Amino acid sequence: MLFWSLIAATSLLAGLWLARPFLRGGHVDMDASDGAMSVYRDQIEELERDHAAGLISAEERDQARQEIERRALVAARRMDGGLSVSRRSPAIAASLAALAALTALGGYALTGVPTEPDRPLASRRAETLERMAAAGDVNSRIALLIDKTSANPTSFEDWWTLAQSYSAIGNHSASVDAYRKAVELSGDRPAVLSAYAEAMTLANGNKVPDAARLAFEQVLNRGPDVRARYYIALAKAQAQDFDAALEDWTALVRDSQPDAPWMPLVRRDIVNMVRFLNADVTEYLPDASPQEIASAGGALVPAESASQIADLERSLADDPHDYKGWIELATLRAGNGENEAAANALAEARSSYAGAPFVLQKIDEAARRLGLDLLPPAVEPAGPSQADIEAAADMSEGERDDMIEGMVAGLAAKLEDAPNNPDGWIMLVRSYAVMGQDEKARDAISRAEAHFADSTPVLERLRAEAATVLTE
Repeated sequence: MLFWSLIAATSLLAGLWLARPFLRGGHVDMDASDGAMSVYRDQIEELERDHAAGLISAEERDQARQEIERRALVAARRMDGGLSVSRRSPAIAASLAALAALTALGGYALTGVPTEPDRPLASRRAETLERMAAAGDVNSRIALLIDKTSANPTSFEDWWTLAQSYSAIGNHSASVDAYRKAVELSGDRPAVLSAYAEAMTLANGNKVPDAARLAFEQVLNRGPDVRARYYIALAKAQAQDFDAALEDWTALVRDSQPDAPWMPLVRRDIVNMVRFLNADVTEYLPDASPQEIASAGGALVPAESASQIADLERSLADDPHDYKGWIELATLRAGNGENEAAANALAEARSSYAGAPFVLQKIDEAARRLGLDLLPPAVEPAGPSQADIEAAADMSEGERDDMIEGMVAGLAAKLEDAPNNPDGWIMLVRSYAVMGQDEKARDAISRAEAHFADSTPVLERLRAEAATVLTE
């Protein structure tokens, strides 16, 4: 009874609040026309102030004033003049209050459940998430699974499903943690361990880390596993053991059904590897399609390809901030079997977008698609370590000069072994110029130009650098 009394009192108060205007005493309100005229008067006064301040001329003021007066006259004709009067009406007020109270009470009597206990916020949140997850929202599904694993951290199924959900949205770093728990709870089940190792690889930018390779090898020691076979071969390729990787992938193709879901990926990697090794793709894929044969030896007619490459290089020399152009150039170069030139194009793209993670991701995806991530990595510019800097503080001037010359000589030696590094050549040229060794700088420029003869954008950078740091 107390509950219903409170409901009735609350509804009555709400009704009285709605009826409040009808309970006030009579008063006189200014009508709309008077308010509009007040606005026009304010506009005329503002015109006079602008004219006095020299912001507008007398002619402009008069024209604007005429327009305002015209609008005021039109508004006055459309409005009824006079004043509006409101009077007290207790009957209307009481009717509105009663209607509001009855509507509230009747609505609750029909739809409310006063005996239902209060529902905590957590249960209402869970219900909302379940409804959204049932509708296909992956993030809601993940939120539910996180709640479940927190409430029951020993449930393998919940951790396994959570890891797969993270993988589905591309959050491989989070999936690694979830897969790790699933591996522990499954007792190192091979299929779970293989999925965990794959997540580690994907989270590492598709580079197979040592821990993942050990996990894949452990899986293969306990039985056949397609995923482990593929990634162990990829690890060999990334370690520059190209022949072994090609042999493993070819064996995987022989052991698989032609319509197996992993076949397009494996065949693509075989084609890329064959192109690098200048081998015959039909030796490894006897049923290679015309497109695969073309991709392994050049997808375009040379004349057409050369024309497109020349156009792209001219465009990129003028505007190097066109990552799609760099990717297209790399694709054309790789299609013609010019793997180093293709890698150089992507290296230039990375240097132009060093501070753009999204673009760098697209460039890395292109490198993987073209198989260019399997090439030996370019040498990194050799700079002084923190220990070198601290040691240099206690050196004499001659000792510091000797240290600098040693570092520059080391960089030059590395570029001799791995010349596919435009930034390294530019650093070497700058170093020679700072040391006053202009002849060595010019020689470095010449060697770099010879190596990058097929890459116009790189040549433009090298020549611009030479013009900046070298004197005739």
